[in-house]
Amino acid sequence: MTSTAETFQPAVPPKKRRRRWILWLLIAACIGAAALFATYLINPKPLPELIPLPVNVYAPPHYLFSSAKVDKPVGVAVSPDGQRIYVAESGGERLIKILDRDGKVVGKFVAPATAVGSRAPVYLAVDSDGRVFVSDRIQGSVYVFTPDGKYIDQLLSPTLTLTEYVSKHAGGIPPGTTVAYDVVTQQLRYTVPGGEEQILPPPDEGWSPLGVRFDKAGNLWVTDVMADAHSVRMISRDALTASWLEFNPPERVIGKMGTGPGEFTFPNSAMSDSKGRLYVVDGNNGRISVWDPQGKFLFEFGKGVGAGALGLPRGLWIDGNDRLHVVDAVEQSVKVFDVSGDEPKFLTSFGSFGVGAGKFNYPNDVAVDGSGRIYIADRENDRIQVWSY
Repeated sequence: MTSTAETFQPAVPPKKRRRRWILWLLIAACIGAAALFATYLINPKPLPELIPLPVNVYAPPHYLFSSAKVDKPVGVAVSPDGQRIYVAESGGERLIKILDRDGKVVGKFVAPATAVGSRAPVYLAVDSDGRVFVSDRIQGSVYVFTPDGKYIDQLLSPTLTLTEYVSKHAGGIPPGTTVAYDVVTQQLRYTVPGGEEQILPPPDEGWSPLGVRFDKAGNLWVTDVMADAHSVRMISRDALTASWLEFNPPERVIGKMGTGPGEFTFPNSAMSDSKGRLYVVDGNNGRISVWDPQGKFLFEFGKGVGAGALGLPRGLWIDGNDRLHVVDAVEQSVKVFDVSGDEPKFLTSFGSFGVGAGKFNYPNDVAVDGSGRIYIADRENDRIQVWSY
């Protein structure tokens, strides 16, 4: 008689099964974390943007730290790689200071041939090559510097550079010529290599530049607060990358002075979104006006009451996700709007009045880098605050 033996398989105890599942979950979590970390190293972005979500969830920014002391900062800009923060001071010696990513001062520079009382840097912008453009309210110019603060040239008007003016009146400028102009003393001096200093009559044309911002195409948008002629001007990328000796950009002017639709009273800053629409902070009118890519007025927002209402808007920045950040100097906060759709949608407001961490005392400007860090010029607290998504 033949018998068949059955193989007995003992059951796995429940505790061992749970341990196995936990082990597999830990392994999967480690693999996911490693993949996320590798993705961040390749393309650093805020965490909510790296993790795909089933719906569009907005995560408000949080306070990180404040910089070393800077004297009454009114303007802030960031280099393309996010490693340098440029700050315009309205107090002390009225310097342009360079901060590193940790908020430490690593350099400083000023407009040439100017004394403390004859310069007033306000807003800054950095182009894709790292050149720093600085508006000066007293000098009535936009200065251009290298990333390290070496003077390159200045825009005396929307269509005239200083070197172009000197070249036309002096019969050319040999390489190595130094040029300096102070609008307060009305002294325009230049020196050719090996020659004596020469003096020219000052230019009789000008403007009053305030806000400066670059769009994605490399065009420079400047708010002009010339007496009784407030407007926004665009200077093309082609003109800014061509010779400073032949500066002849096509004139493009948006808006005029006033309080009605499409009019400005001290426009502070202008920047475009991903669709090419231009957003202008109309400071003393307490609103933001929006224009299409062809320069046609579309609508305005920010006036009235409620969470998205503006008191005294100053600097603004639109990040890569079409989130518009605008500093409200009266509300002591930064307000954020989603401008990706046909109409702006208020998202959040962060900050409040005070001197502690995350508190503001007359903030004036804001900039956002590619990693989601937000830099705010906290004027009366003598610091740059750093927030992050």
